[in-house]
Amino acid sequence: MRLFDLHCDTVFRANDENSTLSDPSFEINIEKARGIEQYDQLCALWIPDEYRGEDAVRLFQDCLKVYRRDRLFTDTHRMHLSVEGGAVLAGSIENLPLLTKNHVRALTLTWNGENELGGGAYSEASLSDFGREVVYGLEDAHIAVDVSHLNDLTFRDVMRIAKRPVIATHSNARAVADSPRNLTDDQIKEIISTGGVIGLTYHNAFLNTDEDKASIGDLLFHADRFLNLGGEDHLCLGSDFDGGVLPRDFRGLEDMYKVEEMFQKAFSPEITEKIFYKNADKFFRNL
Repeated sequence: MRLFDLHCDTVFRANDENSTLSDPSFEINIEKARGIEQYDQLCALWIPDEYRGEDAVRLFQDCLKVYRRDRLFTDTHRMHLSVEGGAVLAGSIENLPLLTKNHVRALTLTWNGENELGGGAYSEASLSDFGREVVYGLEDAHIAVDVSHLNDLTFRDVMRIAKRPVIATHSNARAVADSPRNLTDDQIKEIISTGGVIGLTYHNAFLNTDEDKASIGDLLFHADRFLNLGGEDHLCLGSDFDGGVLPRDFRGLEDMYKVEEMFQKAFSPEITEKIFYKNADKFFRNL
């Protein structure tokens, strides 16, 4: 199996719990990853909404130490860095080199609330002037603008000014599970029109409106929606391992072979290979 996952919070969790990326209790750990033929994992350093200014920068630096100490990097197994929350910039574009010098591949502009850049899914703010400056700066630095977690206003504002493909690292289809964290059909088509990619996520409340009934099989309904909207070359995986709440029938990375088999039966081996690896790999190679 070849796997490219656009989002996990495992590094944040390891830092928060004073642990390591080899912790066997994590949904992703280095030992589980070794059995995968080709594995690329985008590791998000999460900046929760209560962190601002120097506190946000300090949290990023603490998580970065864990990432550098433990990350898996070989010819066939690679961990890549992203940041979840534009508060990491502490309200100043002068902090953008903090991302570029550490080879950050994507920045999720907000988390669920409002920050200096704009509004998350559970706030009402639009993209700020600083947010516009950050979008332009990220594009110039070839760092992907991640629109997961944005509310509809800020999403609209970003799409109006974006000149390069955008990414939604971990968002599902709102038509299938009605959550403000999921994407509308029009938003899905907009991302596709930019040449961007979208990662299906396994968090129970984003899989099924009734989170208690969520099953990993719900992924098929979301994937089918994306594919019917023209997403064959744009759909990816963005698990939210070690950050979201998984359905009861799903343990973590070790169950990805079951998901692969499920997708191959529902769609085709060729489409499954695109979703599992090729689309994300192509996006970052061309970023």
